[in-house]
Amino acid sequence: MKIGLKSVGVMSLMGVAAYAGPITTVPWDGHPGAVSFTFDDCEISQLNNLGEYFDKNDDIKVTFFLTGGMNAGNQPKYFPMVAKGHEIGNHSKTHSDLTAAGANLKSEITDYKHTLEANGDFDVVAFATPYCYYNDAVEAEIAKEHIVNRNCQGATKYKWDEEPIWERISSDCYQGNTQQSKGNMSEAKQKNAWTVQLNHGVDGAGFGYGIQPSDMISIMDEAKAQGLWRAPMGRVAAYYRAHFVIDKATSTEIDGGFKVTWTSPHPAMPRSVPLRVKIEGAEGKTVKQKGKEVKAESDGSFVIEFMDLELEVVGAAAAPESSSADAPASSSDTPTSSSAVASSDGKAPASSSEKAPTSSAEVTSSADAPASSADAIAQNIHWASQTPTTFTVFSATGVLVKTFVAIPQSAEDSFKALQIPHGTYYIKDLKSNYIKKVVK
Repeated sequence: MKIGLKSVGVMSLMGVAAYAGPITTVPWDGHPGAVSFTFDDCEISQLNNLGEYFDKNDDIKVTFFLTGGMNAGNQPKYFPMVAKGHEIGNHSKTHSDLTAAGANLKSEITDYKHTLEANGDFDVVAFATPYCYYNDAVEAEIAKEHIVNRNCQGATKYKWDEEPIWERISSDCYQGNTQQSKGNMSEAKQKNAWTVQLNHGVDGAGFGYGIQPSDMISIMDEAKAQGLWRAPMGRVAAYYRAHFVIDKATSTEIDGGFKVTWTSPHPAMPRSVPLRVKIEGAEGKTVKQKGKEVKAESDGSFVIEFMDLELEVVGAAAAPESSSADAPASSSDTPTSSSAVASSDGKAPASSSEKAPTSSAEVTSSADAPASSADAIAQNIHWASQTPTTFTVFSATGVLVKTFVAIPQSAEDSFKALQIPHGTYYIKDLKSNYIKKVVK
């Protein structure tokens, strides 16, 4: 197999976007960088020598670029890999030079995508140009029904906020240098970027492009050790493309919250694109998509479905169920509205008829500033206590979020260990009614 290039221009990058919306995508699904391992030409040694490794390492998912021009009889063995989380990509109908005069680009590219998809319930969204040959016409045909194309002009490191030319994602074609592959991944991690590796036979043979199984496993193990996101090319590209859209989406006010809508960046986006995001203003409220609640992850992020194309942040989050050990002694101990959050002396008001705080600033001042030095001394003594007591957690708007039991001296540490979104809260000791502002 020959590897070459017929270039039509130099790759350019778009400038860093100025994002203004309430949703911010977590780069590379929460990893310091990403790597996509791709395998070409239906070389059955890929499955024979790596199948067991893939089964034992569920956190490694790869792309198999299939072509009708090489080893097509092996294709039926590849389609079941989709159910295991791997990806089928399009490597053209005949694996010919697509830039040659008379090449039928629709048949080679678009029609063959549909041929591959007819073998199962999966989306083929990634293409790989044979021999890495391309020109304007080839790229235009690829872009009709693929969200990304892979060629092989070296291991480019694609930074998170620099949008690339999606039809020219370059890869490093493995040619015997294992340390180079590992170095590429290390550089991607340093730059918070994405890199792609191209492989052929996994048996040390194959026109000088083959790799020994032990070397391929060593490279994938190194990707794990570096903490990179090890995901198929189409999966990473969809996540990457989605971020340039959703991070710029602005909100509109609705009753009790706000709504954000956006559009898909390409008609061939996968049917499902899970996206890990941070949502400003979601504290103490409910996040919904298509009427279904999306709960916060332990780090305060949300995994949303980008292809729902909308999201709502509304009302107040439902108070979690408490065990009998965590529950207040009586219903009178639990405030029923924001009017019971704080009074001017830093304690809970005696009755709900007292004036409720009208802003988060008013709550903050009342919780942080006792009315007298004597009361301040009492509070300091209380928060140094080592007697277990029950605490309630309120959002900055006075919504009851959770209860927990802790000794006052370590109440803040216990609070920070709770699985609730990041933000500003107030914890109240039900026995003494003292309130303290805390930030998670």
